[in-house]
Amino acid sequence: MPLVIPSDLPAKSILEKEQIFTMTTQRAETQDIRPLKLAILNLMPKKEETETQLLRMLSNTALQVHVDLIRTDSHESKNTDYTHLHRFYKTFDEIKQNKYDAMIITGAPIETMEYENVDYWQEFTKILEYAKEHVFSTMFICWASQAALYHYYGIKKYQKPKKIFGVYEFDLKKRGTLTKGFDDSFFIPQSRYTYNELQDVLSHPDLDVWAGREDIGANLVSSKDGRFLFVAGHFEYDEDTLYQEYLRDKAKGLGTAIPENYFIENDETKGIKVKWRSHANLFFSNWLNYCVYQETPYDISQISKKKVAKFGGSSLSDAGQFSKVKDIIYSSEDREIIVVSAPGKRNEKDTKITDILNQYYILKKDNKDLMQLEEKIRKFRKENEEKKENSLDIIVNRFTDIAKELELSQETVSVIQHVISKIKDSDNRDFILSRGEYLNAILMAKYLNYEFLDAEDIIFFDNNGVLNKRKTYQSIRQKMANHLKFVVPGFYGKTENGEIKTFDRGGSDITGSIIAGALNSELYENWTDVDGVMTADPNKDKNAKTIDHLSYEQLLRMAEKGANVYHLDAIEPVMKQEIPIHIRNTNNPSGKGTIVQKK
Repeated sequence: MPLVIPSDLPAKSILEKEQIFTMTTQRAETQDIRPLKLAILNLMPKKEETETQLLRMLSNTALQVHVDLIRTDSHESKNTDYTHLHRFYKTFDEIKQNKYDAMIITGAPIETMEYENVDYWQEFTKILEYAKEHVFSTMFICWASQAALYHYYGIKKYQKPKKIFGVYEFDLKKRGTLTKGFDDSFFIPQSRYTYNELQDVLSHPDLDVWAGREDIGANLVSSKDGRFLFVAGHFEYDEDTLYQEYLRDKAKGLGTAIPENYFIENDETKGIKVKWRSHANLFFSNWLNYCVYQETPYDISQISKKKVAKFGGSSLSDAGQFSKVKDIIYSSEDREIIVVSAPGKRNEKDTKITDILNQYYILKKDNKDLMQLEEKIRKFRKENEEKKENSLDIIVNRFTDIAKELELSQETVSVIQHVISKIKDSDNRDFILSRGEYLNAILMAKYLNYEFLDAEDIIFFDNNGVLNKRKTYQSIRQKMANHLKFVVPGFYGKTENGEIKTFDRGGSDITGSIIAGALNSELYENWTDVDGVMTADPNKDKNAKTIDHLSYEQLLRMAEKGANVYHLDAIEPVMKQEIPIHIRNTNNPSGKGTIVQKK
């Protein structure tokens, strides 16, 4: 398949002489396929040269790629003809409503400047934020890679006393689809004065390092989810690009040494030895095929962040409530991550599953203590045992009723019995209390046909019961990096010793908040049995009204004063990321609810 570019773009005639097939936009529109939409933000001085190099790399694929050339509006190029720029390039304002499968942002010869001193820095950061929401996979090259690592992750750059200039060899540190077909070592041309410390990038939990060296820093880096790709070198360079740059530096009297490992036997009179072209073609085709084409949604307008929705115990108290929740989840395709509580009360006289489990634990613990006095209190122990077994019968019946009314498989009912056996064998209070959320998540996953993801595999505590935020966030991002949809039980996680550890009561709010924070979600929905945060307790005051909007600080003050409106510890993870909380009523899904956000 061809590149889709304007028929009179100068690069077109160059590429066709190299037997690279191109196609006009008009002809592409007659093809019965959905082409990849790709934008190139070209920051290089010699834009025609750079655009030709990149288009050549993008042509080595069977995919049809529709290319838009983008330029900055806040900086006027002095090295590219004005007519060429205004004929073939669009400004950011002209494309900012578009969605793209992929974007390439080139380097610029400004790496020795502080980022904030670059005249188009404000416009550049707007484009970086745009890429998060509107582009599925973005490749940053040279200066752009350093600037993006700084903007997104706070990773600093450092300057070398002399230019990093030549063709450098790298050992492959990570294997995957991005480097499919690569040898153990490969070459990439380099031309820059600054670098990112390899250790700074390796220590960041959200980044993977594919290649790098201690002397010239990280060179090939990606975000954990593959949406961002940072390339410090120049796979796209032509055979003589470094040589022409060397001649320009020499003419300016900059004292630049000959490019390292570039000329045959390091002698410029013997010619250039190209060492990077095969890996360059492979790298760009791997990126387009595996990171873009096979991952991006067919409907490009669907590119967005994941949404997390948590449903409380009252929302999941019986099969009827499950059905309501399913309707709510299926009413919006972007509700991909679901967090559930254990079944709550079905009516005022009913008992929450977690309360029954807690009673079971207390009775079991009491029974174990009483066994030491068995002869004196045999009668009391028998009564206690009967109550304990009755507690389990109630739990089995509640979950079995839900499973049968939802027409779930017999295998699901067997899972319930298996979990009850585990409860019988355990003396761990937290494990026992957590099984309500665990079983509810199993049932909901089966009912929705979502993947079940156990909270113990993504929520981690140290042995003192303190949340290990870094390990937790890293695990959530790794487990949820693909496009599967998950149901996660709330309320608990796992310690370093492998034991189940629960949050305080109401801890499913915390689980949902942590997942939303780790994923930097667009929104955190918290579904319960009231229309939002109320001016008073609606059970005591019939005139209580829903508060439409609150700030995080207002919600914190209400929670700190003891108002039973939201779990205090569930506010911080989303507040830090400025993720709005939407508190809504499962029994009134059309209600506006309460929005909690920064302002």
